Amino acid sequence: MPLKKQDMVYIRQARAALEENFDKNITIPQLARQVGINEAKLKEGFRELYDQSIHNYLQQLRLEKAKQLLLTTDMSVTDITYEIGYSHVTHFTTLFKKELGMPPTEWRKQNKE
Repeated sequence: MPLKKQDMVYIRQARAALEENFDKNITIPQLARQVGINEAKLKEGFRELYDQSIHNYLQQLRLEKAKQLLLTTDMSVTDITYEIGYSHVTHFTTLFKKELGMPPTEWRKQNKE
């Protein structure tokens, strides 16, 4: 079923809200309420518009911010973990390694020259 124009507006607002609040623990039900669309339509429409789930999009935002912080600051991996919205360092480092092929400290060494 094609998305209505108004649904696309809501979904774009949801994406903007994610970009502004990526470091917060935002749930899909909260996000749906915030922009005024039902959860199912938000999830389906987001995937249709952006070719990925809300969860994957948020994860990519957080990883990009982590990479930026690793390159531009001397913050510890623990501090970066909390700064980007994760509450468990092991979860973040596992995810980082899975996505980028090495742990954050090693990635920083190789890319911060």
